[in-house]
Amino acid sequence: MPWWAIAYLVFLAVIVLISIIKDFIDHHAIPYIAAEFISGAISVSFIVAYWYSELANTLSWLVIPLLIYSVSWDQYALHHMKKADYEDLTEQENKDMHKYSKLFAISFVLPSYIAGLYLSYQLFQ
Repeated sequence: MPWWAIAYLVFLAVIVLISIIKDFIDHHAIPYIAAEFISGAISVSFIVAYWYSELANTLSWLVIPLLIYSVSWDQYALHHMKKADYEDLTEQENKDMHKYSKLFAISFVLPSYIAGLYLSYQLFQ
């Protein structure tokens, strides 16, 4: 596995950990926090399985429902994400900040979705 993939995995794991801690602070229910953790673990496993065929073989056909779950959960969580309003920004700037934070979140997990799609594609080869 190349260094940049390892760096992405470390960054992804840190973001998932921060997200879970934030969920505890925001008093989300345990099932919500568990779903967040599972989605993060799936994203990490897709990246690792892309580089290690042993894990890809172990996941096998589970990749498809795991990918569907991960994408669905991430979209649900993104849709229900608390909107942060900063007092020093105008209303339009706050709207832009919220929009761009969602765009960043989607583009950040996109590599794991692509890896999951690739693993799914490999099943039919």
